Amino acid sequence: MGMKLPAIVSLFFLIAAGAWADEAQERLDVIRYGTETEIAVLIESLKKDTAYADDALDAELIRLCRTRPDQATQNKRIVTGVLSFFGERGKGGLEDAALAIIANHANEAQDTVASAIDYVGKLKPPKAAAVLQEVINDGASDLLGPAIRALGNVAEGGTRGSAADEIADFLIDLYTSRDPGAGNNGTLLSALGETKSKKAVPFLVDIVKDGEQSASLRIAALEALSKIGDGAALDAILGALSAPEPTVRTAAVAALSPFSGQQADDAIIGNFRDSVFRIRAAAAKAAGERKLAAAIPYLKYRAEKDEARIVREESVRALGAIGNNAAYSALENLFSEPKNPDYVRIMAAEMLLNNNTDAYVQRVIDAMDDAQKTRKTSLYNGFLRILSNAKSGKLASLAERFFTSGSAVEKSAALDIVRNNRFTSLTEAVRNLTDKKNGAALAAKAQAVLEKL
Repeated sequence: MGMKLPAIVSLFFLIAAGAWADEAQERLDVIRYGTETEIAVLIESLKKDTAYADDALDAELIRLCRTRPDQATQNKRIVTGVLSFFGERGKGGLEDAALAIIANHANEAQDTVASAIDYVGKLKPPKAAAVLQEVINDGASDLLGPAIRALGNVAEGGTRGSAADEIADFLIDLYTSRDPGAGNNGTLLSALGETKSKKAVPFLVDIVKDGEQSASLRIAALEALSKIGDGAALDAILGALSAPEPTVRTAAVAALSPFSGQQADDAIIGNFRDSVFRIRAAAAKAAGERKLAAAIPYLKYRAEKDEARIVREESVRALGAIGNNAAYSALENLFSEPKNPDYVRIMAAEMLLNNNTDAYVQRVIDAMDDAQKTRKTSLYNGFLRILSNAKSGKLASLAERFFTSGSAVEKSAALDIVRNNRFTSLTEAVRNLTDKKNGAALAAKAQAVLEKL
């Protein structure tokens, strides 16, 4: 009679587990015995592996980056690659090694030092501020920008009170007394924003108000003030709304989002009328970030009528971010109106699904089916995409339908639905697609979904 389904599935998972174990051992062998080229290729493949989670392999990579010559490799290409790989994941374990590299920057390869600086800027170890300040004081021009950026990140990542204020004072002194160079001024102002120190506010306000400063520096100062969010900066930001440069006005509107009060609300709503489309887009984004309910009628109008696609898109996103009943009503109208552009209807549907998937999923399925019947391919594909990324128990029947009678594209979407919702009841349908007669790409995707299940 053959094996029953549970036995077949169990056998498959035993085989898959064995294959995974072989691959894990191969990766460990490359790290332990491979050339720099082989290790570099492995690291690049690991960066692309979204499912990567291997503590044993991480431990081997950390061993490679120890700084004592009798303990590990001194190949800087490998060290640079591992630091980059760990930094992208926010993975700890290399803090001491990175700090040692930075402290010895004069004798290290520049790429390696830059990777170490970027790593400590992301991991924010306690000793990083002092080491980064030493690099800045040494004046190594190629490292100055990355070190300033990392120093701001270190302050943001847990340095509070007087320590953050000290970093702000250090950066202000660097700007005013030691000239970090025109190319680093904007980076420095951005770093000041990351410190969240109120001591930086008067300095940044002066730059915003100074009409002699370049537009790029005033924009950087506005963005920094927005990150700090101190009420003492509000008047300067409101004043920048009258700047002659549209780019400065756009930055001023965007900077209003963290500030409460009627003045800020009125300023955001008033800029929906600006003739510069980027300013209208910034107003829409700010309204969404502060969940400004008073802006809903303006957002609905802009989503329906604006001549610029970016304004329409930001308006739809803002309605989704506000997320109250009035916003849902506006989104339903945008989604349901056939006269609206396809991308507006698709985005509105996506916002509805993001906020309350179960309430809207069947309506989106119906709209998708209608688009297919009326041969609106772009609209159909858009609805299919957002449904394949949604999470709801009500999607199981759609996935089953696609597995039974769907096209290759629809079967691929069904695999996404199963993976995102862990519909183990459809395991057999997924397994059937692993046969390469269904196409190599679809079979490979089905295999990956099975492994995740």
